[in-house]
Amino acid sequence: MKAVASYGIVNADTSGPGAFLRAAKWYWDELTDMFAAAGFTSVMIPMVPNTENVSRNGAPICTASVKTRFGSPAGYLRYLNEKGIESVEAIGISAQSMYNSLFETGLPIERFFDGFYDYAMDAAEALAELKGSTLLASPTPGIGFLMEQFRGDEAKIEDFRKSSAECMNRIGEAVRGLGVNLSIRNEYWTLMRGALIEEYMKLLDPEKVSFAPDPAHLFIAGADYMDIIRKYAGQAKTVCFTDTKFRDEQEAYRTISPEFPQDGAAQRVYWDLGFGDMDFDGIYAALKESGFDGPVLLDSRYSLDIPKGILRMRTFWNRLEKNYAGKEI
Repeated sequence: MKAVASYGIVNADTSGPGAFLRAAKWYWDELTDMFAAAGFTSVMIPMVPNTENVSRNGAPICTASVKTRFGSPAGYLRYLNEKGIESVEAIGISAQSMYNSLFETGLPIERFFDGFYDYAMDAAEALAELKGSTLLASPTPGIGFLMEQFRGDEAKIEDFRKSSAECMNRIGEAVRGLGVNLSIRNEYWTLMRGALIEEYMKLLDPEKVSFAPDPAHLFIAGADYMDIIRKYAGQAKTVCFTDTKFRDEQEAYRTISPEFPQDGAAQRVYWDLGFGDMDFDGIYAALKESGFDGPVLLDSRYSLDIPKGILRMRTFWNRLEKNYAGKEI
C-alpha cells in the first residue's frame, strides 16, 4: 500500500481565524516542505470548482489557482518535485463544493450535473499532468441542503440521486481515457450516507466507478464499517483513512453544517489519525488480506495543529505497518 498525505488537513475554503494565512502561497510552500520532511512523497489535494474569487487564492485549491501561480499543473508538479513530492496521487472533488459555488456562478440547479461533469473533467485533466491515479468524488451535496432546495420533496431528491449516479458513470467513462480512476467517497451527510452507499453502488458501472470506503463516515452514520470495508476492498482502487470519535446523536446530517455541528455535547467531527475510535489495525489487516495494494489517503481533516498533525500522520502510518509486520512474523 502507498501512503498519500491529504492537504485536507487544512480547512482551506472557509473564512475565520487564519483565513488570510491559508490564502497565501508562502503558507503552502511551508506546508509542502513539512509533508516532504515527514517522509511523504505523494499527496492528495481537495479542489473546489473554479470561480473568480477562489482563482485568486494562493492555495492550490482549484485548477485556476494552480495555473495562476505555476503556469500549469505540469509546472506545479515540477515545483513539488523540487520540494521532494513526486506526485499528486489524487484530487478530491465534492458536490457540496459545487453546490456552494452556485451563488457565485449562477448555475441553475437543473444544470447541476452538467456543471459537476465540467468540474470533474477539469480536475481529471490536471490530475493526469500531476502523474496521479485517482479522482475522488463525493457525489451529492448534503441532505440538509437538498431538503431545503427541494422543500422536502422526497421524489425530487430521489431523482437527484439517480442523476448523480448517471453523472458519475459518465465521468468514470471519460476519465479512463486520461489514465485516471474515478472513486466514490461516502460522507455521513450525503445521499450515500452509511449503508446507503450499497444501494448507490448498484446504480454505478463497476467497470467505470469504484468505491473508496471512508471508515469514519461509515461509523458516524451507524454502519458496520469493518463489514463494508471487507465487502468492497476487492474492488477498491483507493481507500480513505479518516478518524473520529463523533456520534451523530443530534442528527447533524440533516443540517446545513454537518461538518461543524451546532448542537449536542460533541461538536468535533474529525480527529487526527490514531486519536479517534477507528480500528485501523483491523482495517489495514482486512485490506491486506483482500490483496488491496493501492493508495491509502491519510486524511487528518481540519487538524487543530497542522505541523503536529502532519507528524502524527507519519507516526500513525509507521505504526500501522510495524504492527501488521509483527503479526505476520
